[in-house]
Amino acid sequence: MRIVVLLLLFQFTSLFPAAARPNILFLLVDDLRHDTFGFAGHQICRTPHLDRLAAESHVFKNAFVTTAICMVSRASIFTGQYEARHKIHDFRTEFTETAWAKSYPQLLKAAGYHTGFIGKYGVGNKMAEARKTFDFWRGFAGQGRFLDPKRPNNQHLTSLQGDQSLEFLRTVPADKPWCLSVSFKAVHCQDGAKRQFPPDARDENMFSGTTIPAAPLSDPAIFQALHEPLQTSESRRRWEIRFSPKLYQETVKDYYRLLFGVDREVGRMREALKKHGMAENTVIIFTSDHGFYLGER
Repeated sequence: MRIVVLLLLFQFTSLFPAAARPNILFLLVDDLRHDTFGFAGHQICRTPHLDRLAAESHVFKNAFVTTAICMVSRASIFTGQYEARHKIHDFRTEFTETAWAKSYPQLLKAAGYHTGFIGKYGVGNKMAEARKTFDFWRGFAGQGRFLDPKRPNNQHLTSLQGDQSLEFLRTVPADKPWCLSVSFKAVHCQDGAKRQFPPDARDENMFSGTTIPAAPLSDPAIFQALHEPLQTSESRRRWEIRFSPKLYQETVKDYYRLLFGVDREVGRMREALKKHGMAENTVIIFTSDHGFYLGER
């Protein structure tokens, strides 16, 4: 499945010694399509901060995940290995200690990096090996919840993850390079909820006067032409609770609203990098675990 990858590399000047190691800000969005950005030509989505990042970055436009399912893809991202090698092929298998030892966070920590992780871990539920690796840990198992009354003012999870990222940037030691991995729950659905893509309250009215065009390949005749077992699969059931004619407009708008929330937090992070004098020595990587169908059948 096709994804987008943004890579921002700064040309280090004489202000930095030749041996200086850059900081790394790795931003992973869940279930993010490759085409839902202004810089990708989308006419409805609003992504001003990501558009600016793309303009200053190298954009990989022909990037694909090798195994387009959440946990397996995340294991490949952590390790740089195919599924056949890392052997994470379901939603329960944990990393072995040996496998985790070759993950990018562990290798960076061994190389002297100050490491942080925020958000959805996404490979098993125990997280024991992972937690030992990170100096700053705000990760969680499972899916998490966009809205939780236990949070002050029922703060949206995307906003909370932005706050946690700024906390990390305020507290990193001055004598070490750092790597912060931010794993957003957005724009993944809230499985089991009546409203499956609940946005930040600040964004509720966004796109209110917009009509979303029908998805490509959404013609019922295309669905009817599918082999019968495909018509009764889990994917088809989910289509009915997300993208039926009654639900399509608000579901897609909510997906776009969630992405706008991510965009806002990326903007805040970049401002914080400038504020703390780290912008010119930080590599930013922005990508997704895989893409997502928005009503296509």
